[in-house]
Amino acid sequence: MAIKKQEFYEGAALHLLARTGTIAGIRYETPFFLLNEHLLVLLKYRTKGRSPWGFTFTADEQAVLEEQASLAKIVIGLVCGGDGVVAFGYDAYRSIASPRKSAIHIACYRQHGEHYQVNGPDGMLLTAAQPMHRYGV
Repeated sequence: MAIKKQEFYEGAALHLLARTGTIAGIRYETPFFLLNEHLLVLLKYRTKGRSPWGFTFTADEQAVLEEQASLAKIVIGLVCGGDGVVAFGYDAYRSIASPRKSAIHIACYRQHGEHYQVNGPDGMLLTAAQPMHRYGV
């Protein structure tokens, strides 16, 4: 069975997270990965090798995020090609991309050796995004 591109990139992000030694369990519950029975992680990827990377959140994805955020802690991980993964919580996502009835586009930028900058239609993340293990995995 061939590995799909999405599985390849999600697997790379999960591998980085697993190497922290803080994951006791992973379960896939579409479209999220449930880590340690309490943290929902939504991974999105772009294959482009260089900054900027663009990510789209459909109206349906926005609705699922909002619904699940009332039930569990959510972290969004953006896999930026082979460059790395930037992660932030749902509240940070909402600060730059309030829900809409249409798709939302988020851009992620990074200069060589610098931190990621994440921009959405409502602004820019003001604090540096964190590695996923900082979210209590």
